[in-house]
Amino acid sequence: MAKTKAITRYRYRRRKNPGRRRGGFTLPLAVIGGLVPAGVDVLAAFKIGGAQTALEHVSLCTTGYDPADNVWKPDFAARKLYGPLLLGTIVHKLASKLGINRMIARSGIPVVRI
Repeated sequence: MAKTKAITRYRYRRRKNPGRRRGGFTLPLAVIGGLVPAGVDVLAAFKIGGAQTALEHVSLCTTGYDPADNVWKPDFAARKLYGPLLLGTIVHKLASKLGINRMIARSGIPVVRI
């Protein structure tokens, strides 16, 4: 009897959608832009009163509690951090739905998206 050699076939994994590949690390500018008003307020407080005042403004911007006056001011936190952050998130989601982020990725800009 003649000996036959077994033929080995390799199976390659196919991606679900070969037209699109997953990108690397990117920074959503609209969401980061929502942090700018709080950062500007903290920086101004640092210039006026130093590190202690800056830390008080971090507490005021994030929680709405003012340690200098022992008063809760949730509207200040909403104006300086949560409102702009929510607006930036909405803009980012809208840009993704419209395909703007995909166009930016195709154009070759490495780290930025809206």
